[in-house]
Amino acid sequence: MPKTILVTKANGDQEPFDPSKLIQSLERAGAKPKVVNEVLKGVRTSLTSGIGTHEIYKRAFELLRTIEKPVAARYSLKRAVLALGPSGFPFEDYIGEIFRSRGFTVATGQMLSGSCVEHEVDLVAHTPNKYIIGEIKFHNQLGLKSDLKVALYVNARVEDIRKFRVKRGERLIDEGWLITNTKFTKAAVTYANCSGLKLVSWTYPRYGNLQDLIEEAQAHPLTCLTSLTGADKTRLMQAGIVLCKTLGEREGEMPGFGITGEKLKRVLTEARSVCESHF
Repeated sequence: MPKTILVTKANGDQEPFDPSKLIQSLERAGAKPKVVNEVLKGVRTSLTSGIGTHEIYKRAFELLRTIEKPVAARYSLKRAVLALGPSGFPFEDYIGEIFRSRGFTVATGQMLSGSCVEHEVDLVAHTPNKYIIGEIKFHNQLGLKSDLKVALYVNARVEDIRKFRVKRGERLIDEGWLITNTKFTKAAVTYANCSGLKLVSWTYPRYGNLQDLIEEAQAHPLTCLTSLTGADKTRLMQAGIVLCKTLGEREGEMPGFGITGEKLKRVLTEARSVCESHF
């Protein structure tokens, strides 16, 4: 009987290696069956009991990068979002770009009056039919979660602002959101479902989660591109070029960042391929 290989998750817990999880991630990134089988075979050969999920990811990513770069870029999406932290680009501004792509008028870092006190709100997004305020929680480690305490204080702020607007006859808040790049604790989810606070994490809810929002808006950050160096990415983001799709729109500016010739062609080809629908 084959020996069970235990995998260490980002939070330190261990569980048996489940190839279906890797297969699902590869398929979502657009990998065809032949590529999925090749990567799975390569990963299996490097498995040792206790191996971390990050090591499995790295092995799969390196294999994908040699086979099909656009798929590798999409596969790295979760960690590409994580890389926005070290880059210094504010996560709330990135979330703002996603909402703009969905047709919202967006402002970040706004001071809003509440019935009791003023509140600094990470995200204000509205259309003629919907008004949203959101708290954005960025974690720089995948094992970290936003817990019940965070959900409680965010909902309290939403309600305080809502009461003020009711008293003043101002436009009402339709939804309060709490968005994170990692996960929520079970208690936070239970409370949000009861109180009406909308939670969005990488995989929650099942439909309309952060990964879905990014892919639907084609808001893949350029940190996922394999054809750019770390220094390239930093320079571009400092200039406000954050999304893969923006590279094509501002192609004429690329020589100013030292991206020219064949390298520019590779970058633009990869960026376009990353944003293409693959379902």
